[in-house]
Amino acid sequence: MSDDRPLIVVANRLPVSRGPAGWQASAGGLVTALRPVMSEVGGAWIGWDDDADEVPRRVDGLGCDLHAVKLTPTQVQGYYHGFSNRTLWPLFHDLIEQPVIDRGWWTSYQEANRAFAEAVAAVIKQVPGQPVLWVQDYHLLLLPQMLRELAPDAPIGFFLHIPFPPPELVARLPWRDHLMSGLLGADSVGFHTSRFRDNFVRSVQRVFNGVTALGDVLVLPSGRQVRAVAHPISIDVDEFSALATSEGTERELAALREQFAGRKVFLGVDRLDYTKGIRHRLQSIELLLERNADLRREVAFVQVAVPSRDDVKEYRELRTEVETEVGRINGRFTEPGHDVPVHYLYRAISREKLAAYYRLADVMCVTPLKDGMNLVAKEFVTVQAAADEAGVLLLSEFCGTSVEFGDDAVRCNPFDVEGLSYLMESTLTLDEDDRRARIRRLAEVVREADVYRWVSDELDAIRRGAERP
Repeated sequence: MSDDRPLIVVANRLPVSRGPAGWQASAGGLVTALRPVMSEVGGAWIGWDDDADEVPRRVDGLGCDLHAVKLTPTQVQGYYHGFSNRTLWPLFHDLIEQPVIDRGWWTSYQEANRAFAEAVAAVIKQVPGQPVLWVQDYHLLLLPQMLRELAPDAPIGFFLHIPFPPPELVARLPWRDHLMSGLLGADSVGFHTSRFRDNFVRSVQRVFNGVTALGDVLVLPSGRQVRAVAHPISIDVDEFSALATSEGTERELAALREQFAGRKVFLGVDRLDYTKGIRHRLQSIELLLERNADLRREVAFVQVAVPSRDDVKEYRELRTEVETEVGRINGRFTEPGHDVPVHYLYRAISREKLAAYYRLADVMCVTPLKDGMNLVAKEFVTVQAAADEAGVLLLSEFCGTSVEFGDDAVRCNPFDVEGLSYLMESTLTLDEDDRRARIRRLAEVVREADVYRWVSDELDAIRRGAERP
């Protein structure tokens, strides 16, 4: 924004974690993006934490005050594990899993959003001037309208980090009108792609009569205007470029190249989530190895699966299914005295090891069934370009990143398991100069629209939306 008003970020979780050395800033992309902005203008970050009473007011590396929202175990179960992750998440990802409609969860979701609103109201009184309120993601869809009632003159923005579904899917929610009203309390509602934005606009017009869309502006029957904008989130390019050739990354890479010497490496890096298409990817690898016996000693597939939501039934079941697939494929194709074809890591890994895997990969498989953006693809091309590597990005057409990357990535339909296996095979024959040129062009796309541009575009949209006509 062009002014220096303090910024209050409201998100499900606080940007800190507690480790053996105490509280420290988290390493997420949103934290990285907002750190310099908040250091410059000041402000606060409001979020839920299990240890709400123990969270410090300040943590080194973050130029903002921390304010923890207290939720009861029952509210957390209904608001977070229930409505957010078993109702909204599958619905907004095109029903890859069936959403559960539970009125008790809906009640908890309302209560939690109200608790966030009350926390924001308390913080506003402590912050000098009129702060900008920026709400993040699907956990807090009701919050903008609640904040509008509490602070009618405050600039309010909202950004959705996951896809927004077509109106036909939104219509299945019994509380669709409440959620749309909640979002319309913002001055600006942001999405990764124009398709997600258009889905939102059409959903609003389906739910409410008399809403007019004029470009990026929605004119409500009251005359109030709300901006609906498309701003793709990105990464800190300089940070990942430096990480690509750091001493720690080089050490990790040397060990990996020794381990996988003589083989082409396919790589997947995902949270263990049913939207990421990990099982489909494994099935494609199986078809590739079944069809080409010669490749069984020549290729390796590495899947890094970061643990996610282990206390949700669907995710526990997914882990069992993925690990069963891995065991079955390795049982079919591992030859005595030779390494397994599939290497499965169910854990988080260090940033240096992650960058080393990015550099090692001959083919990066980013094949979600549905994804709002997918920053792994952007991290991969940035690291590869910084180290002058020549890998291939195999990219699902159903993630937001594919809109930006176009044909320099090898685009795929992850639902077509057999077709994906043939595309995997074809990537191994691409000319090296062509591969390197593609990586450079993709990395330039990321550099031109990095995470700092995303922050700037979002805050500018909030400012423009808050300028009352």
